[in-house]
Amino acid sequence: MLRSVLAETDDQQLISLAVAGNREAFGRLYERHKPRIFRHAYFLTGDFSLAEDLTAQTFLNAFQAISRYEPRGVPFVAWLLRITANLTINHRKSLKNGEHTQLPEALEAEGEEYSPEGSFEHKADSERVWREVRHLSFEQRQVIVMRFVDDLSYQEIAQILGKSVGAVRVIHFRALVNLRHVLDLPAWKQTRAG
Repeated sequence: MLRSVLAETDDQQLISLAVAGNREAFGRLYERHKPRIFRHAYFLTGDFSLAEDLTAQTFLNAFQAISRYEPRGVPFVAWLLRITANLTINHRKSLKNGEHTQLPEALEAEGEEYSPEGSFEHKADSERVWREVRHLSFEQRQVIVMRFVDDLSYQEIAQILGKSVGAVRVIHFRALVNLRHVLDLPAWKQTRAG
């Protein structure tokens, strides 16, 4: 019974319960947000195992600091994404040998009819794009992942990163210009020729 009640409880109520020591409430927050946090970590790192570790550490850190969480108009998931981003930055700093991680698997386009040729082409295109995304600066990659994978608005990204909306837009624009250039996309040729 308590489980079904918690399933329909909003984040703020669950946070209040978790602060009061209700582990099931935090468990519900974990279940609710784990897929999104994992996806975010995976697309930032390209490494399944590392993304699992970062996800687990994100929730451990959140659990330990839940009493210090203050919404201030920012959703709980934004706070979690910020923790994940900070952990990813810390991990990157600790790498000394510059090892490369595997690329994310290609995402199937929703609503398209399946064909082996189309699927292969889509997978090849997706892998190429993500290979180039991995070469962007970490700041640009982070904004691209938040915008296209996490489907966040510029305002939400700005809140998570602690930057202005204008700064996020500039980072996003520069990342797209860099991607168009290295991917030799037609839009790049048109804007350069015109």
